[in-house]
Amino acid sequence: MGDFLCHAATFARIEDRLKRFGESLSPLILNDDGSFTRPWGGQASPGEDLDVVYASRSAYFSPATRDFFRYLAEVRRIGWFQSAAAGLDAPALRRIGRKAEKFTSAHEHAPAIAEWVLWAGLDFFQRGPARRAAQVEESWVRMPFRELRETRWLIIGFGEIGRTVARLLRGLGAHVTGVRRSPGPDPDADVILPPSEMLAALSEADAVVLSLPLSPETEKLADAGFFAAMRENALFVNVGRGGLVDEAALLAGLETGRPAHASLDVVATEPLPQGDPIWQHPGVTLTPHISAFTEATDRRTDALFLSNLEAYLSGAPLKNLIEKSVFEGD
Repeated sequence: MGDFLCHAATFARIEDRLKRFGESLSPLILNDDGSFTRPWGGQASPGEDLDVVYASRSAYFSPATRDFFRYLAEVRRIGWFQSAAAGLDAPALRRIGRKAEKFTSAHEHAPAIAEWVLWAGLDFFQRGPARRAAQVEESWVRMPFRELRETRWLIIGFGEIGRTVARLLRGLGAHVTGVRRSPGPDPDADVILPPSEMLAALSEADAVVLSLPLSPETEKLADAGFFAAMRENALFVNVGRGGLVDEAALLAGLETGRPAHASLDVVATEPLPQGDPIWQHPGVTLTPHISAFTEATDRRTDALFLSNLEAYLSGAPLKNLIEKSVFEGD
């Protein structure tokens, strides 16, 4: 019987569905205070081997997150690690990827993030900040707005999130250009471009979305030259990683109207330090990395984990399996 580690809130959601695996798994539960419990009996203290680890959103954002990753760094063996995230850039995850015999990711957050991007677009093109200010001032002023069907979007990073964003936008009539390394058309985009054509395409876009992973090649991709190439009065959206953006260049660009507004769910340093100019900038809409924070995301990710768990215990292929070579060379 192998040890199965997850966070207490996650276990509460899926315990009933785990019971059919009871002969194969011994749940080890991490609580928010950093303690471990064995809800199905057994010695509470963690051992040196973990057969299964489910790193859910609850685990990533728990007050005990550091305890979670500290323990994973100390264990001798991890059989299979299921991450609730798609990204692999965090140093802790890369260390786990080198240790775990199997590592799987998740893309179940894409629908929620896509709706966040749609909200950002609607708020910008429908002049949400100006409308709210007018209401505060009790000013009965009629403000024209721009319909999304008349806008052109450039989505840089056309993976699962980018494609899901594109499907929502195109459903409303918007034109979508995707940027990705792999060539060829995509049914979810009007046009697919290689990264070499990205800068030229910026001047044609009414909205630009970053939805790609952070890597040495993409760090500070959105720099001064990037923003200077944007169309005036365009929207900039980042739902990828904060490190994709040169934040000083973004703030300088906002002063010149390129971009006209930035909607950010991620920043380079999280939490954003008090006093950072991004907090109070009138041209920035900021949320604290919550675009995937929905109950539906948790339900989809739990379902993926349970499906993969059945496959893992039976020796069947796992969905979203990451090759070990991805973690080599760090």
